[in-house]
Amino acid sequence: MVIEYRIAVDIQPSTTPGPVRAHATVCLEIPGGTLVLYGFSVIEKDGKAPWVGFPQKQGKTAGKYFPVVEAKGEIREQIAQEVLRAYQAPKAA
Repeated sequence: MVIEYRIAVDIQPSTTPGPVRAHATVCLEIPGGTLVLYGFSVIEKDGKAPWVGFPQKQGKTAGKYFPVVEAKGEIREQIAQEVLRAYQAPKAA
């Protein structure tokens, strides 16, 4: 079965210093409704290309984080591409 869907992204620039450049909300519009996923981050460190961090939750042990949302296969790459595309899009003046 093939399900048609559309990915929409809302980007909010980060207001704090550090490697997180923006936060993103991803909406997967599918037949029958919309799935809204909060907590994506655009991360850029050491002059490397920006990449997308998927939502995660801090564990009880310092430095341990656990995924809140996992995506595997083609959908993961498509979500990451759409988040980066929205982050890199020219800002309206």
